[in-house]
Amino acid sequence: MRVALGILLVVSSCARAEESPSAIFDQFWRVAKEKVYPHDLVDVHFTDAQYQRLHEQASSMANVYELTPLINRLLSALHVSHTQFYDDQTIDFYLFRSMFDTRDIAKPEVNHIGAQFMVDDGQYIVREVLNGYPAERAGLRRGDRLLKANNADFHPYRSFNPEGHDVRLLVQRNEEVMTIVVSAVRENPNQSFERAISNSIRTYEKDGRRVGYVRLWSGTHKDILKTFHDGVTERLGKADAIVLDLRGGFGGAWYDYLDLFFADRKDYFSFSIINRKETLQHKAEPQINKWHFDGPMVVLVNEGTRSGKEALAYQFKKTGRALLLGTTTQGAFSLGEAIFNDRDKPYFLLLSSAELRLDGNKIEGVGISPDVQVEYDLNESSPVDPQLEAAVQAAFARVPLPGRLNAIPVPPR
Repeated sequence: MRVALGILLVVSSCARAEESPSAIFDQFWRVAKEKVYPHDLVDVHFTDAQYQRLHEQASSMANVYELTPLINRLLSALHVSHTQFYDDQTIDFYLFRSMFDTRDIAKPEVNHIGAQFMVDDGQYIVREVLNGYPAERAGLRRGDRLLKANNADFHPYRSFNPEGHDVRLLVQRNEEVMTIVVSAVRENPNQSFERAISNSIRTYEKDGRRVGYVRLWSGTHKDILKTFHDGVTERLGKADAIVLDLRGGFGGAWYDYLDLFFADRKDYFSFSIINRKETLQHKAEPQINKWHFDGPMVVLVNEGTRSGKEALAYQFKKTGRALLLGTTTQGAFSLGEAIFNDRDKPYFLLLSSAELRLDGNKIEGVGISPDVQVEYDLNESSPVDPQLEAAVQAAFARVPLPGRLNAIPVPPR
């Protein structure tokens, strides 16, 4: 079982793409009521009265795309991670198909611009832009509000599919409204995360010292682990310090991703899986890491750091191996099941069915707090990344100047 992803795979053959929204809703209701964790959510949210009300609404709908927001309003009220209904007009639908159906990092393909968004009052705000992808190359940045795409309301999927070339975006940046032209790539988001990791790697130099930087966008495929491993060992292995950026992206990543920075696994966290029936305990198998980076480290985290990457943040903080800088992680640490995963279906359900804990500590709904709090306001667009700037400065401060024995201490905040 690949717990690092926080997801279990359950393939259902119950529904077909041509089924009515009410039939799809009925199957969703039965599965969710049977499997959702914590179990006490059922008594509150899956009542007979709730079913009658929602089923009546579903019966009046024309297709699954109208049904999706109805189901997600119910799921969002549960306030539990790894729980959402996706249709094939959402970018993450294709990410999950790659992870649990094709098992191919490159398939299926979809047009996208390499950005993550949050929704505010029905409008999309840029949360992250992938290194080297169209959103970044076009100049979009965190905090930009996307108003229109070719004079229609902006949508991450519909604005670029089926055609995604030279799309004119109307963007509100703070008090200014501007037009930005962008062309999408046709690529699975899983592969985009892998390529963005390689694109992110760079080195900062100052006073004869070198600080390496890499952004771990995700940990959801063996190719991603290889790209990350090769990038650190071959391109950053001779740096004096490393900034590891865990912000945004997706989850995944587990012990294998820590091995690059620890001599062995003896102090790695243990984890438990708590479901309706039992609690299962797990710990890392002993291992000596033949190569690891042993210099100073700063790890960047924010509200987009989730799932397995929160486990990495936990390990760095627990051991003091790195300075954690940024804002508290998402606290998305349940174990989900992937349901309705047949490739002929235009929908997919991710449903929390258990909770993960690290060394007995609850992470779900809590997150991992940084050692040094540095805000990066999503309500305004900034030309610089204040968290990254602070992380690089802190990394340099932990490396002694040539000819000096001790690094400059970093005062606590």
